[in-house]
Amino acid sequence: MKNPTFTFLEQIKDNLEYVDYKMIYQSIADLKDKFVPTALIKKGFFIDRVRVNKTGEIFSNIEQVSYIHDKNKLEKLVNFGRANEPKQSIFYGSIISPKIPHPRIVAYFETSELIKELDKHDNVEEVFTLSRWTILEDIEIVEMIFSDEALKVNDYIKQSLEHQMKNYKDLPLADHYEFQGKFFSNEFARADIKNNESFKYKISAAYSNYIWKNSRLKGITYPSVASNYFGQNVALLPEIVDKFLKLELVGMFKFEKKNGVNLPIASFKHATDFGDNCMNFKWVENDS
Repeated sequence: MKNPTFTFLEQIKDNLEYVDYKMIYQSIADLKDKFVPTALIKKGFFIDRVRVNKTGEIFSNIEQVSYIHDKNKLEKLVNFGRANEPKQSIFYGSIISPKIPHPRIVAYFETSELIKELDKHDNVEEVFTLSRWTILEDIEIVEMIFSDEALKVNDYIKQSLEHQMKNYKDLPLADHYEFQGKFFSNEFARADIKNNESFKYKISAAYSNYIWKNSRLKGITYPSVASNYFGQNVALLPEIVDKFLKLELVGMFKFEKKNGVNLPIASFKHATDFGDNCMNFKWVENDS
């Protein structure tokens, strides 16, 4: 007998524009025998985060490169995201994965609108700012490891799934757990979402927020759609960022495409001093 929560979610997942978010959240709350696989992002590792600079824009403090602090921006600009409700501030970043050892690449692909339509341009450039954050203590987070498409290419989730299966495969509810994990992982892995379709994130946003509000877990990791699932992303609540992450470096990079050829992405400026409370970056040009 199919679980009523998944009967409902499967019926609505392709028509989320017309479904009330509170109904979706409540259906997840009503789900019995929840399966929540977890992992640790380890002390000493790092998370890369990227912001694209507008023309002439230079960021000068930690609040501009971290999760959104500006309440006006949250009110006016933040709609549903893969792990956030409207007007909710979440720290999104990327971590090392087996096939992409430089998470800044994944973070840039996730952030840049230009990259998504690069085939339309022969000559173009874009400046972005990378912030790197060191993890001060192990952080336990939810992991989305059952996505059908990601399992074809992402070695991180292949390894994680093998580990998790040892814990649940012999349990009476193993089939329920696997179906549950696959359904929510596939929602996090949706690749059919355009700029004006943030409503398609309603299920993954509701799942994330239910877990965060009802457990000790305050973060989640999932494969990067923008990198064709090769990379790995994390989403963390601000309270975790403030407590367990330390800003380590900030640099400005330029992406260029000339005559149809993508040039190597290089840093041209970096902050040598963050100032008191990381609120006054001192920028210098990199040595040529």
